[in-house]
Amino acid sequence: MVRLSLLCVLFSLMGLVVAQGSKPLAALLAAAAGGFVLWRALEMGGQLAERVRRITSAAGLDGTLLTPVVKVLGIALCARLSAELCRDMGSRWAAGAVELFGVLASAVCMLPLLEEVLKTVGSI
Repeated sequence: MVRLSLLCVLFSLMGLVVAQGSKPLAALLAAAAGGFVLWRALEMGGQLAERVRRITSAAGLDGTLLTPVVKVLGIALCARLSAELCRDMGSRWAAGAVELFGVLASAVCMLPLLEEVLKTVGSI
């Protein structure tokens, strides 16, 4: 994590220098850094998913109840990164639209979990 953070700081400093001469090139540099971080995050996400599967099976829980939670985490990360990239390129309206879509997509993904909770509460 420390190396990844330092790499991002290095990319940011390079972006500041490059931005004085070419803003599109600086945006491309930021996108490359973001893509690398996203790639590493996806690797960690795979490890997280495997560990959650092991925990749920050991506890005898139904994994389908955790699926919406994992989906919402993925949506939140994707929306946040996309919105920040839009802001970096000067498009605040697109960033707002991405964040709004992320909230709505998260709500849709959580509906099955809400249904199960309401069924459980109703049966008590």
